[in-house]
Amino acid sequence: MAAFQFPVIAMPVSPRRARVRRKPPRGALVRYQDRIAEVLGEARGQRVMIRSIHADGVERKTAVKWVNLVPLEGQLF
Repeated sequence: MAAFQFPVIAMPVSPRRARVRRKPPRGALVRYQDRIAEVLGEARGQRVMIRSIHADGVERKTAVKWVNLVPLEGQLF
């Protein structure tokens, strides 16, 4: 009797932009969620500190996982 095997299911390819594959350098501009941010430096684990301006107009520094950052294309706008 053969052992049970789970069916192989291909993960769908996300239509979103490609994620950052390696840690972005300090000073790099990246997209995080709906805002553009500047990478300030490395934090603990797989996180980096970013500086961004939120919807209320206040500049904030936040630690985020670098895999959630999207590199900017050639133009900002």
